[in-house]
Amino acid sequence: MSKLKVLSQDDLATISDDFGEILESEISKALPAKEIEDLDLDIILSYEDKQLDVDVDVGVSFDELSEINQDQIAKAIDEAYVRFDSYIDENFRV
Repeated sequence: MSKLKVLSQDDLATISDDFGEILESEISKALPAKEIEDLDLDIILSYEDKQLDVDVDVGVSFDELSEINQDQIAKAIDEAYVRFDSYIDENFRV
């Protein structure tokens, strides 16, 4: 695997925005939209010594009749990280 290029503040903002879109996409594929009342994504990027770490906290409020469980949310987040890794490889590696 090639090295991560040196990231600017603009790159980090783009990465955060794009990861948010990837997360929303994966969550919407995995969970019925009509059962989600609110979705809150907290994306935390840490970039030190040419090392990028990305953590996410997903808060989901469900309809009271929803049968969505934490495993479904965790699987959607895992899928988002897989897509995110490919995104980073394609756009930010040298």
